[in-house]
Amino acid sequence: MLMKVFPHGTGEGDKPSRYLVRPDYPGRDTAPPHVLRGDPAMTRALIDSIERRWKFTSGVLSWHPEEEEVMNAFERVAFAGLEADQRNILWVRHTHAGHHELHFLIPRLELSSGKDFNACPPGWQKDFDVFRDLFNWREGWARPDDPARARDELPKKADLFKARMERWGREIRGSDRDRAKEVIHAFLKEKVTQGLVRNREDILSALKEQGLSINREGRDYISVIVPNSGMKMRFRGSFYARDWTPKAAPEEESEEKKKETVQRNVTRLQQDFERVIEKRTTCNIKRYPAKWKQLPDEEALLLPRIQEDTLHDRNRTDADAKPETDGGELQRPADGPQHETGYAGRQADADSDGTAHLETIVQRCQRSVRQLADLVDDLEKRRIARERQSRPRMRMR
Repeated sequence: MLMKVFPHGTGEGDKPSRYLVRPDYPGRDTAPPHVLRGDPAMTRALIDSIERRWKFTSGVLSWHPEEEEVMNAFERVAFAGLEADQRNILWVRHTHAGHHELHFLIPRLELSSGKDFNACPPGWQKDFDVFRDLFNWREGWARPDDPARARDELPKKADLFKARMERWGREIRGSDRDRAKEVIHAFLKEKVTQGLVRNREDILSALKEQGLSINREGRDYISVIVPNSGMKMRFRGSFYARDWTPKAAPEEESEEKKKETVQRNVTRLQQDFERVIEKRTTCNIKRYPAKWKQLPDEEALLLPRIQEDTLHDRNRTDADAKPETDGGELQRPADGPQHETGYAGRQADADSDGTAHLETIVQRCQRSVRQLADLVDDLEKRRIARERQSRPRMRMR
């Protein structure tokens, strides 16, 4: 599995959300995008509601399609410590490029407070690499950090642009710089085959022999200049890294040793995964506290409980009524009205048990509402008083 976070994040929400679901993109006529979770319209509206410059985070997971478990694990890391009503994410599956991709779009917004929330801040690789490596080792998927899969030369941006244009049916001609880099790279690979290049020092010597000037050396790249034209070229990849040496035939491990290695790495990564979630949970809870805090017992709000037999029962008499306590339950009069038998008594009983009983309930509800309003007002005054006491005093200059 490979994870990538795109550098985009500014502008309106229409562009990123429309790209994920638009059906007229090349190749999507036979493999249309599929929304797995979220609502594109809701995500777009949340992004547009943000008035800050950075408004969203977007990226992609590319791997064998084990969608539900991977999405759940990703959200555990990205939204650690946040409730479902505090965040929003859109998941869309793409298969039009010939491989399985799962794109995500996250508004940079914590919904309860309106504060900025960046699920993948600078340095996000440290946390999400643990999530990626755990699944790669446990499921046996291809690992991007596997030395056996390292590329001698990384794809150039021009190559990625050319591939994108080819999807739209447009042809992009290669530049002189691209052709020169291909010739030089082929020349160096031939030197390796002949055994004349064995490390970076040999690479630098071979480049200088061809009349090229070394402009800069980095951890995984070499930059050269053509003296006559002044053309600058940068070669990047494992072949140009400082610690590069020709690949030796890997030692064949037994199946038992491979299983032990996998189990050891999975155990270590599972522990690291839980530590990452715990760390991010602490950070997010501190920055985005719950909107409604748990009140102490002395300030707890106790609503009156309504008994199940509040409906009128024509055969019910006052003698059958159970005595009620004043411990928060709605109270009925202890001494109900007495009526004579006969038609007049039955009519009065109906009026009493009907209209009068309903009026009593309404009056009690009104009193409960007034008491509730007074209690809420008192709690608010206490909260304001506590905030004023805990607020640091400003010194006048």
